[in-house]
Amino acid sequence: MPVKIALLQLGSCWGCYQSLLDNHEALLDILPELDIVFWHTVTDFKYSDLENYEDGSIDVGTVEGVCRTEHDLHLLKVMRKKCKVLISLGSCSTYGGIYGLLNLYTMDEALKRKFIEAESVEEPTIPDVDVPKMLDFIVPNRKIVDFDAFLPGCPVVSADIANAILGLLKGELPPPPQRTLCDECPREKSEVITIKQLKRDYEGIPDPDKCLLEQGYICMGPATREGCGALCPSAGMPCRGCYGPGPNVIDQGAKMISALGSIVDYESISPEELVEKVGDVAGTFYNFFLPSGIISKTVRKAK
Repeated sequence: MPVKIALLQLGSCWGCYQSLLDNHEALLDILPELDIVFWHTVTDFKYSDLENYEDGSIDVGTVEGVCRTEHDLHLLKVMRKKCKVLISLGSCSTYGGIYGLLNLYTMDEALKRKFIEAESVEEPTIPDVDVPKMLDFIVPNRKIVDFDAFLPGCPVVSADIANAILGLLKGELPPPPQRTLCDECPREKSEVITIKQLKRDYEGIPDPDKCLLEQGYICMGPATREGCGALCPSAGMPCRGCYGPGPNVIDQGAKMISALGSIVDYESISPEELVEKVGDVAGTFYNFFLPSGIISKTVRKAK
């Protein structure tokens, strides 16, 4: 009998479900085993369809995106009630993702920038008709409901989604990470790394074989979990940390800041130059993780 599955999208770019579809022919081995009972962004399901299922009647549910509105919050809680197994799909759902950087601003500031001040705006107005109430902050979905498994990534690697679904059909959950991204990265690394010059991603042409961090590029590999196959470093781009913290890492950004601080040659780079070169600290070290960090949002004084 096919497994009943529901696929929910909250506030997101739809990239993780696109990654699922990017399995192409491999889907032919998966789809016959599934009975899709809810996927409102692909088929003509309504929210009421999900709400009307009996609690616990859906075998597996996947959730992509963050709770940005009260409606998102409602749907996430409904999914937890209806699904026996719930999977967090992607970095947004698992850690708060890039959307979580909005926690650094007030909602008024965000709406003003989006609908009034943005360079592409032609008719400045903030929509207020049939719009659900926005939540003040983004938090990781796991702080709202319990999940049974997590598949991080921005987006999740296509094969990981397929393997996770095939594993669930056998009653197996995805295994937790055991190593950092550096451990699976094929680039050559010295036993002791010392950085004498810090570079932005666009500066220079990196050596194709040598560790990017060793070349002065801020690569989040030491603080990031394994799982993606080191796709970005293998292609010449420093890791941005989308797979989240490595084993035993509480705060991914703090771990990376600590690691970077311990390998910089301060006779070549002063602390002031280091801070200036990094520039956007939150966007560099907490690009996907801010809502999950020890300091997850700005502290605002009550007026």
